[in-house]
Amino acid sequence: MKILLLNDEFYTTGASTAILRLAEHLREQHEVSVMPRIDGEGDIKTKLKALDIPIVSNASDVDLVVANTMMGGEFVAKFGAQCPMIWWIHESDIGRQFILRNPALAEGFRQAAAIVFQTTYQKMVYSSFTFDSPAEVHVLPFWNDAIYTQAIEPAPKDKLRIVSIGTVEPRKRMQDTINAVELLSDSMKREIECVFIGKFIHLPEREQAIVKAHPERYHFLGEQPNEIALRYLASADCFVLASSSESQPLSIWESFELEVPICVSDLDTYRHIGLKHGVNALVHPVGNTDILAENLRTILSNQSVRASLPKAAKSLLLRTLAKDWRSGFDGIIRDVTTRREISKLGY
Repeated sequence: MKILLLNDEFYTTGASTAILRLAEHLREQHEVSVMPRIDGEGDIKTKLKALDIPIVSNASDVDLVVANTMMGGEFVAKFGAQCPMIWWIHESDIGRQFILRNPALAEGFRQAAAIVFQTTYQKMVYSSFTFDSPAEVHVLPFWNDAIYTQAIEPAPKDKLRIVSIGTVEPRKRMQDTINAVELLSDSMKREIECVFIGKFIHLPEREQAIVKAHPERYHFLGEQPNEIALRYLASADCFVLASSSESQPLSIWESFELEVPICVSDLDTYRHIGLKHGVNALVHPVGNTDILAENLRTILSNQSVRASLPKAAKSLLLRTLAKDWRSGFDGIIRDVTTRREISKLGY
């Protein structure tokens, strides 16, 4: 089967990593190509080319399309009647905001053959669009297979290390980590370094000034290959994700696998994937840097907590991994193509 994967961009995000892993898997049985919504360079493009997966500029002569992220909705809406399309949506609350700003995206729910979410929370968020959609709706958790296929040697360090992974932009709230660290005692701050990995788009001026004043404490590495990001994550004493909106971040599962304790913001989606404050994570209200600072202080200074959180987190991960996302996606593809053939017969 000829399968086109429609990606958003090629820089490293959880969604673009997902399309890379899907391409790796599908090419074993299918003829796979990738078309970006916005062309450009990036580590994901480099890895696709290394796999000899064609990067194309049009969607002609394909049997099925997998449209990645909410921004693929307009493509699904426009061409879904002509070719069966699976819409793989990674966004949660922010995706609804995209639809409100661009209502044309909503038509994708009418034209998709199948819609794939990562969490039951996403299914709730989009229920007003899916309740009368003809598409089959699936919930399929995804994780990064690369973490199980390579030896990950922790990056060297000489201080307590806090790691944040994600695009540096308003939704990710990287500034909260900076401000929380600044609330710690001077003696503790001298022992800490913060490593931020991800494409740099925007950081507020106040926090930029803090970073400039303390280059020994704050390091922005920009976009890094997945294997490098995993090395830094493996070396972390704490992983922080202070976002205002997420669905199912890969970096959380990766932290669990590498047994790194995490501090995250209090988002509804996390309760749906099993995160519990004080059990497998430490949680703070979005934007509350005082509580985030207390959570960081607890993890970095209390060895018992630093040991117990990752153990419970890995238990949650292993239960989640019991269902293979790749075979699940294969089943969705079979279902879509079978229903398409039945339709062709007039039934």
